[in-house]
Amino acid sequence: MKPGIHPAYVETTVVCGCGNSFQTRSTKESGNIVVEVCSQCHPFYTGKQKLLDTGGRVARFEKRYGKRTAGSKAASES
Repeated sequence: MKPGIHPAYVETTVVCGCGNSFQTRSTKESGNIVVEVCSQCHPFYTGKQKLLDTGGRVARFEKRYGKRTAGSKAASES
């Protein structure tokens, strides 16, 4: 590797909005990173994630075309 072209790799403290903090290493010169969410407060990691049916797309599809099973169309044609 060429000397003098790589940034300094320093100890860095990451602080989350929830108050959680941890140590890591980074090339950021200040040695301090502030984030909004972390693995302690993000809904995906805490299990508080909820899935939303945006705009009721499934309900709208079922209203237009109704609920059909795989065998019902073939049975009605014969």
